[in-house]
Amino acid sequence: MDDLIDGGVEVINLQDLVNGIDWIAGKFAGRTCVDLDIDRQCITVNGTPEQIDNLIREEVCKIARKEGGLMMIYGLYPGVPLRNIKALMDAMSKYAFYFS
Repeated sequence: MDDLIDGGVEVINLQDLVNGIDWIAGKFAGRTCVDLDIDRQCITVNGTPEQIDNLIREEVCKIARKEGGLMMIYGLYPGVPLRNIKALMDAMSKYAFYFS
């Protein structure tokens, strides 16, 4: 991964829970823009709105930096409860300007 950044890669796309939020933060926060693929198999499907808000807040707090940056994407699949979709969109809007 260091070779990619040293070679000039400006954005890297990673899955959050698969790779681990702390690992992503340790490797990339402040070094390059992280295009974070939000969990679509666990918390956003089976969790509560509060757990979803906590996930997004944790990711923003640990990964987002003015240097490098953070983009978040979510692949919505059938079966996700509407309340969880709303919670995800609310949390992404709520923390969108965390470092502004």
